[in-house]
Amino acid sequence: MIPTKPEHVQWTDAQWESIYAKGQDVLVAAAAGSGKTAVLVERIIQRILRDGIDVDRLLVVTFTNLSAREMKHRVEARIQQAAIEDPSNQHLKNQRTKIHQAQISTLHSFCLRLIQQHYDVLDIDPNFRTASEVENVLLLEEVIDDVFEKHYDRLDPTFVTLTEHISTDRDDAALRLMVKNLYDFSIANPDPIGWLHALDQPYLERHLQQHYLDILNKYVRLYLEAAQNAIEEAYHQFELVGDFPKHIDFIEGHRQFLRRLLSEQLIDKTAVATYQLGRIPPKPKAVKEDPMLDAAYENFKAYYEQFKDNLNAVKSTFVGRDDETLLEELQHLAPRVKYLATLTEDVIHAFSRAKRARNILDFSDYEHFALQILRDEQGDPSEIAALYRERFEEILVDEYQDTNRVQESIIGSIKRGDESNGNLFMVGDVKQSIYKFRQADPSLFIEKYQRFNQPDQSSGWRIDLSQNFRSRKEVLSTTNYLFDHMMDAEVGEIEYDAAAKLYYGAPYDEVDIPVQFNVLMVDKDREMTASEQEAYFIAQQVQTILETQKVYDPKTGAYRPAQYKDIVILERSYSNARLIQQAFKDQDIPLFVNSKQGYFEQTEIRLMLSFLRTIDNPLQDIYLVGLMRSVIYQFTEDELAKIRIVSPHDNYFYQSIQHYMADEAADPAIVAKLKPFLNDLVRYQDYSQHHPVYQLIDKLFNDHYIIQYFSALVGGRGRRANLHGLFNKAVDFENSSFRGLFQFVRFIDQMIERGKDFGEENVIGPNDNVVRMMTIHSSKGLEFPFVIYSGLTRDFNKNDLGKPVVLNQHEGLGLQYYDEAQGLFYPSLISMSIDLINQKELISEEMRLIYVALTRAKEQLYLIGTSKKADALEMMAAVTITDEKLAAIDRFNAKNPFQLIYSILSKHQNTNIQRHQQFESDVEALDAAVKPRLQLQHIDARDVLPTEQDLATYQGHAIETLEARLAATPLDDELAQRVMQQLLYVYPYQQAVQQASKQSVSELKRQLDTEQADTNYERVRQYRLGVATYERPQFLQEQQHTAAEVGTLMHTVMQHLPFKEAGLTEQALNDYIESLVERSIIRAHDVNVIAMEEIKRFVQSDLYGRIAKSDEVYTELPFVVNQHQVEHTPDTTDASIIQGMIDLVFKENGHYYFVDYKTDALIRRKGMSDEALERQLKEKYRVQMQYYQRALETILKCPVNGYLYFFKYGELTI
Repeated sequence: MIPTKPEHVQWTDAQWESIYAKGQDVLVAAAAGSGKTAVLVERIIQRILRDGIDVDRLLVVTFTNLSAREMKHRVEARIQQAAIEDPSNQHLKNQRTKIHQAQISTLHSFCLRLIQQHYDVLDIDPNFRTASEVENVLLLEEVIDDVFEKHYDRLDPTFVTLTEHISTDRDDAALRLMVKNLYDFSIANPDPIGWLHALDQPYLERHLQQHYLDILNKYVRLYLEAAQNAIEEAYHQFELVGDFPKHIDFIEGHRQFLRRLLSEQLIDKTAVATYQLGRIPPKPKAVKEDPMLDAAYENFKAYYEQFKDNLNAVKSTFVGRDDETLLEELQHLAPRVKYLATLTEDVIHAFSRAKRARNILDFSDYEHFALQILRDEQGDPSEIAALYRERFEEILVDEYQDTNRVQESIIGSIKRGDESNGNLFMVGDVKQSIYKFRQADPSLFIEKYQRFNQPDQSSGWRIDLSQNFRSRKEVLSTTNYLFDHMMDAEVGEIEYDAAAKLYYGAPYDEVDIPVQFNVLMVDKDREMTASEQEAYFIAQQVQTILETQKVYDPKTGAYRPAQYKDIVILERSYSNARLIQQAFKDQDIPLFVNSKQGYFEQTEIRLMLSFLRTIDNPLQDIYLVGLMRSVIYQFTEDELAKIRIVSPHDNYFYQSIQHYMADEAADPAIVAKLKPFLNDLVRYQDYSQHHPVYQLIDKLFNDHYIIQYFSALVGGRGRRANLHGLFNKAVDFENSSFRGLFQFVRFIDQMIERGKDFGEENVIGPNDNVVRMMTIHSSKGLEFPFVIYSGLTRDFNKNDLGKPVVLNQHEGLGLQYYDEAQGLFYPSLISMSIDLINQKELISEEMRLIYVALTRAKEQLYLIGTSKKADALEMMAAVTITDEKLAAIDRFNAKNPFQLIYSILSKHQNTNIQRHQQFESDVEALDAAVKPRLQLQHIDARDVLPTEQDLATYQGHAIETLEARLAATPLDDELAQRVMQQLLYVYPYQQAVQQASKQSVSELKRQLDTEQADTNYERVRQYRLGVATYERPQFLQEQQHTAAEVGTLMHTVMQHLPFKEAGLTEQALNDYIESLVERSIIRAHDVNVIAMEEIKRFVQSDLYGRIAKSDEVYTELPFVVNQHQVEHTPDTTDASIIQGMIDLVFKENGHYYFVDYKTDALIRRKGMSDEALERQLKEKYRVQMQYYQRALETILKCPVNGYLYFFKYGELTI
């Protein structure tokens, strides 16, 4: 029974209910800033004070050790305060003692205590210890090596096939990584072996396969509904253009097709696969001549492209093969899936034995051993579990949304009753579940959230804490508005309904401070990248906050000026950290990046690792030369070159050093530097044989004053901390079961290979007055007056989608179908289905990350994105408005946070998408909780970024500061002369540095063309390369193809074209194109772009006939040659490597010919003769053809002739 809430208490009704609810399992859905920690502490206190429960009879589970310490401290402080107020209360006196035995900890800590007390059940040595990360990584690698070695010895045919399926020709790294991933997934389950054994069942049993067909059909329908919405919008847009029957009939045909298709309960996939889109009739002349009609026509085309995009997605991905074929493929894959599971099971058992032999446990062992103690052989709670159920009056779990299935089983074993009469109290917020990469399972929370409080079910008690005591109204209303249109059960995994919304509860004044959404329109003429421009704009935003904003103190009701420490920059990752650091340094803004990345990239750590690697094995040129060039030994490039020249053909630079030392003509000055270097190397190698790694590192520090040197540089405090951190990691390593320099270096290499990082050492305290940059993950649970949420246009990481093997905790393992004969991968039914589920879960978690970022802000929130083109923003605005939510498929396919946020705002006419346009909802009746206050601004980068002169000024200030320091530092003449020589040194081969070591033939052609045009080639080349690195946005990919894309597509068709002496009929050619689509070599929607008439003309040409009858034919032939070989110039050390790809080479009557296909055409001026056209075409590609001819002649050692084949004009002999 919940006591009546007194009028004077500060708790809200929902909080009061959360504190006192009992008699059932209780789930508290605590929104961001709703005071869940205070509620949890108060509940513990009231269970002690009101219910008379001893504190050590409560099990309180937190997510981190820090949270556990803070929770314990808060409870202890409240107990002491209550004891002071009631000194005669013996119960309270007892609690002051029992608090030290209280079970307030992470679940891992609880499991460890359980194992220590019941080790006999597990038959393990009670003196076990916890493996360090170092030990765990190395031991697992060692185990996988052993397991794979045994399977290679057996050479099971399925293993061989599996290796060919997943690995590459070079190594089995992909298969090993897959086994590691499977290991991680399996141990996140209560029964890892059972989970593995079940993986192949859907590949064998038809009744299980229907589930995956249902998933596939669901997404087919989703895409087709999106296509229908788009074609309806296209139709409505064309109504504004006018009455043009051909166009109306064309659109109407598509409308009727989709209406018929979607009216059926089961989609006719064959109808979709065979449906021909056709081509839009030409734009009417009347439309071209009328700007208003032309604009409406372009809007129509934008929606039509969306229709095509969605329909082609279905055609190319989902309906290429019928259901029966998909199911037959699964039977073929079943043995490989089973073998993968067997491999992983062998690793689990071998790893367990290896850990037991060393008497070590890792964190996953904590959970699984605890479960073994708490469960009997039938999987029911054991007698020991019954003791714990009796002991704990209540189990309280914080951050329940981040629990996994193993942890859920442990908790379920020691809780009392079922949901309707249990003693489990859970608190969390599924909208902040952002740890799926740690195998957290938000579905556990969601299932209970949906089930609790249902009148027709015997379940638990759900309470929603929705009042936010952190943020201003403007932050909350904007967050609500965005998520009201973004998140639902379909994409987001939970409905963002009235219960999920944030309601204002903080005691701020009524000042109106709208959220700022700034879209930086990138200056494409600047040499700065978009990310660099964004970084400088962020720095400017910080300056603006400091100059214009104040922080409100609710306790005093007064304002104070904003400080650096009030500001945080949140991004999805640290990928942009270096650029932001540079921008802030230029603007003289103190910044601390709380990075968990970049440790191995720090100069001081790279130096130390080069030193250690060279001592371990000096036959590693990169590390050896790097060490010699370092500040420790200070060899110059000239000295290293002289050493190498003496014996240029040595395999290793260390051999060159030995030969140089034996050379009588060696430079005495270089020999004098080499002697101490080699002596050091021998001395340290001997030392490493008899001392632990940390002592070797300490010796290097002391012998070469490494810590003193790096401490004196800019950022010395952090550099010193990084070096001390390396020493501490070596100490941890020596405390493991591994020893020696080789194993330590191997461990570091494993960490780098796995993408793991230690992170730079933290040297900033919470009160230091600096701006902080951190990831959204790091910011969870924190709050800041001013939040700058940037990097919105950086794409979601979808690298794990579409791989040969995909995993999902609930859906199992999806293995792509591998066609051994053709060497091609096809998505299988299960891999397609799991990919779709994983993409939905990925987007859902990315939405939750956005939610966490937005809800960190107390005073004001700044969103920053970039755009290179205004028309890209207009395309985002062309979203289909089907209801109040952004269409599910638009959310499902979102590329980045910016696309989601901007598309939502673009739905409403009142945004106007204009610069400095105040945003208001178009629904005036919206509840205040969801009516946003947001200012959307499009900002021209040219108006706000520092000019080149400004940047030069920043550098000038730095030089002036350095000069002032040098002037105050006495230097001897010899040292001053050496410094000046180094500063004034000009590298004599600067031209070779600016020339790429490897160049393509096309690049050389552009270079020569530019030189002939008297153009600055370097600038042209940089610009072109820069443009080429950017992929076309998704929403443009299916629109009108660029000339380059058409060329690539035609080359792809020609690459696989069969050459038959009898020729190819039109039907055979069409069948060939269809086979390219079926084999996923080209996409279905690309077929319309292929110039079939031009390919037919080639097939009917004499050149095709000659190739078909030739002795040898090679397509897409790659080559790599030295530049001097094809240019017939002297062999110099600075010559480039030329690489290229020749479209086709054939051998006829003992003579070789090459063919280069061209899809472009020249504008033929009136009166131009065929001969003049041919000369112009040949001249255009003369340089490129000469390189091809000379390269082939160099390789084949015989004369070669070639042809330029223009699809527009035919063949030309070169």
